[in-house]
Amino acid sequence: MKNIKAPPDEWDCGIQLSRIPKNASPHTEAFRLDLPAPISHWGQEYEPDGPVAVKLTFTFANERILAEVSVRAAFYIPCSRCLRKTRIEATGNLKYLFSMHPLKDAKDSDGAAIPEEDGDVDVIQVDSFQAELDMAQCVWEALLLSLPERALCREGCKGLCPICGHDRNDGDCGCRDDNSDPRLAALRDVDV
Repeated sequence: MKNIKAPPDEWDCGIQLSRIPKNASPHTEAFRLDLPAPISHWGQEYEPDGPVAVKLTFTFANERILAEVSVRAAFYIPCSRCLRKTRIEATGNLKYLFSMHPLKDAKDSDGAAIPEEDGDVDVIQVDSFQAELDMAQCVWEALLLSLPERALCREGCKGLCPICGHDRNDGDCGCRDDNSDPRLAALRDVDV
């Protein structure tokens, strides 16, 4: 099974613009999305344990749409100390701002286009004739940013013995633990 590094093609995250009220009252859509394979991120595999729960909230005001993306999913990854398969919960929230009118053509000193901003948020252009917003990439970004870089199987995990590789959570392996780096063992016998 191949890892995925982009939103799956079968994700249907299209939201009809006509469903978002023009009176600034929020419109919410909630659904579940399947992950067909593990996600490859942070140099490791995140094996899905069920679908991704997605909640999208849209608010229309001043020819702009504020989209709030919330994701929740469970994954299995190796414990960062003992490598045991560990279940994690990933939750994340992101906000996006879409503009229904043409963006300003601001340029920097080199002539490159500068994205329009509203505070800290980049504004994403939506064509006025567009019937729906495809939120798949936004959901994917929120999901990736919610994934922890590492996890522990439990608080106080003892990890692996650096000498023999035995899982110290299963008991003592009997190796001498002198708190020195085994790669420097040859230097222990050198007289200074």
